[in-house]
Amino acid sequence: MYIKSLEIKNFRNFHNFKIDFTDEFQTIIGENNIGKSNLYWAIRLVLDKDISYNSRKLEPKDFYDFKELDINAYILISIEFYDNNLSSKPSFHAIKTSENTARISYIYAHKSKFSTVYLESENIDIKDFEWRLYGGGENISIEDVEKLNNISFKDLEGINVYYISGFRNINSELFGSSKSLLTEYCKSRPDSNIELSKVQEELINASDKLNKLDFMPNLTEKIQTKNKEITGPHFNFPIGLGFIHKGDSEVWNELKLFFNPRPDKNLPLHILGLGQKNLLYLSLFLSKLKNEECSDEVNIVLVEEPEAHLHPQLQKILFSNLSQLTNTQVFMSSHSTHIASNCNNKNLNVIYKANDGLIKSFSPFNLDLNVGVDNKIKREIELLKRYLDATRSELFFSSAVIFVEGVAEQFIIPAIADIKYGVKLVEHNVSVVPIHSRYFDPFLRLFQKGKLELTACAIIDGDADECLDEEETRAVTNAKELEVEERVGVFVGTETLEIDLFPNKETNKEFLKICFENLGHKRSYNNLMNSTEGWSSALIKRIDKPVTKGRFAQELALNISQEFEVPRYIEEALTFIFKQRKIDYKNGAK
Repeated sequence: MYIKSLEIKNFRNFHNFKIDFTDEFQTIIGENNIGKSNLYWAIRLVLDKDISYNSRKLEPKDFYDFKELDINAYILISIEFYDNNLSSKPSFHAIKTSENTARISYIYAHKSKFSTVYLESENIDIKDFEWRLYGGGENISIEDVEKLNNISFKDLEGINVYYISGFRNINSELFGSSKSLLTEYCKSRPDSNIELSKVQEELINASDKLNKLDFMPNLTEKIQTKNKEITGPHFNFPIGLGFIHKGDSEVWNELKLFFNPRPDKNLPLHILGLGQKNLLYLSLFLSKLKNEECSDEVNIVLVEEPEAHLHPQLQKILFSNLSQLTNTQVFMSSHSTHIASNCNNKNLNVIYKANDGLIKSFSPFNLDLNVGVDNKIKREIELLKRYLDATRSELFFSSAVIFVEGVAEQFIIPAIADIKYGVKLVEHNVSVVPIHSRYFDPFLRLFQKGKLELTACAIIDGDADECLDEEETRAVTNAKELEVEERVGVFVGTETLEIDLFPNKETNKEFLKICFENLGHKRSYNNLMNSTEGWSSALIKRIDKPVTKGRFAQELALNISQEFEVPRYIEEALTFIFKQRKIDYKNGAK
């Protein structure tokens, strides 16, 4: 049985939110403060038996948009499960909604919603609000309460929730103590306590031998004498001194992990880096989970930011290990573009703030959620998966995206926005994403209605000669067909980027000269200016070789100033983004 969907209403930054999942490993990504931790807390409010009754009581600040309390205010969190063999699990019958689905819901509302007996009061206080857990119900709402099964923690017995916080105290968890992860891991091994009990007698005998050492009575007498002198005869109390054998549970507290660089060398763990300790913590957790695994139960693991302090290669290895857990549904929230680019299946879920201000979710590769898609769309999705490296995955963390053809635009567009308009795109969470192609439609299709409802635009070279080719023309036409009024735009140049920036010998002449000179190619610049061949071909020839487009674009980006003349289509693309994101740009750079 796995979580199929989660609905949240009026909780913190979620107004009317729904996210769908598959039975596979789930990765949840999104920018900072978008609500990933709130989503985990919502799941735990419904399912986590370790959260006490009082901790499930919420506060006024937990209501969406800090809404002022009134008698109709409520918070609803509903989780739907799917299991194709649900009928064989009688412990879940109280929460069944159909042959293969079940639902558990948490409702926090004014007590009048749960009872017909209520004395009206002018003053509404948070103390008048209560929480309840309910089972069943197809499409649950606050009005459906009377039709649902009231359930308790006992009904959650077959559901295990394991939560690994992003603020985990790694150091304390790696040392033996009654509640540490290290101790729990050791106890989870089936034979641990049996084996430990076998040496109990030896431990007791060792303690007795220590207590019979000759110096022990003398030490005891001296302490007793001094204690009597300090307290006086009335307040004096008898004391003893000796080695006390610890019981099974206390023995675990003496357990220590060491860094063992050589067989004869044990060093304390604190000398390890944070990344190594984070990996060790997760290794212990996964081992403990494996020991406790029960196929008849629902095991849900919520991991926050497992990539902390890990370099990209280790992030991918960790991702691979977490995704291979069996009989367990793992949710992993992350800010890592490397992890996002590794999610090439149905398990990637994006949480984002749409242009209408609401928090929404989107699963770009889950075809199950896009019933009726044709083969062309399926091919585009496969193409998109291959394109999503760590750089292009940045688009899933952005508030707006500018798609460009290559690295030249990736350098130049942010520089123009900064110098000409005084807008640093990165400070407004606007990403410039190169796709290294003219085929923008797989990317723009992500931003259609019901998907990523964010602002996006594509800046495409005109390439007039190439556009005589039918396929090249179709690439631009296809992109244009995906424009969404006031949200997704396509802006096409006249020629290639370099020719549009320098359409003749005079436009932006000084900038062209500076770039060639700074790159050590002053002679190439002079030859260009004295060339009798066509301007466009002469310019491209000298930028392509010996300079290269990428190096030229980098140098130009460093030298753009207010005097630089920007091609109209680039101006239009940038102002389109600025207006949609309500970014002040009219005053220009300061």
